[in-house]
Amino acid sequence: MKSVALYFGSFNPIHKGHIALAEWVVEQGLCDELIFIVSPQNPLKEQGDLAPEFTRYEMCEMACQASRYPDRIKVSAVEFVLEKPSYTINTLRYLREQFGSEMQFSILLGADNIECFDKWREYEEILRDYPLLVYPREGYSVKKFADKITFLANAPLFDYAATDIRKEIAEGKNFTDKVCSAVAKYIIQNELYR
Repeated sequence: MKSVALYFGSFNPIHKGHIALAEWVVEQGLCDELIFIVSPQNPLKEQGDLAPEFTRYEMCEMACQASRYPDRIKVSAVEFVLEKPSYTINTLRYLREQFGSEMQFSILLGADNIECFDKWREYEEILRDYPLLVYPREGYSVKKFADKITFLANAPLFDYAATDIRKEIAEGKNFTDKVCSAVAKYIIQNELYR
């Protein structure tokens, strides 16, 4: 049975922090494979300056290929074919139906998500059926559901988020040190986030 960690997010854009975390999770033996699940529409987030879903998917693909483990760090567009907005529970049920006999799923998420986890649709089922691997996020504690999660205290922490990168791009600042070179090139060529 292959253990697969699912890393849900907008990845708008995917950056070095996301990839460093994915590499670390693989290196710690927390999963055989890690899959970025690109969310077309997060029901708890504003759409705002969200790049088109396939654009974000393509950037994720490039970043995974540039990672240290391109055969173990991948991206999925599974949520593009499911009902929108994307509810994690629906995606998990679909994946379990399709691959449940050969894969065991866990979820990788930030401490900021644990704060609002009880707002997620049918979160009790997720808590019951899927291990939650929670990485630290600046300014968030993990008191909620502490007994139900695995807190990755030593996971690499980056002091920027995708929001900061979009802001830098919009202001014409240099952002290229925060994303892999293929992603930087793609953002510039396609004039994203301007």
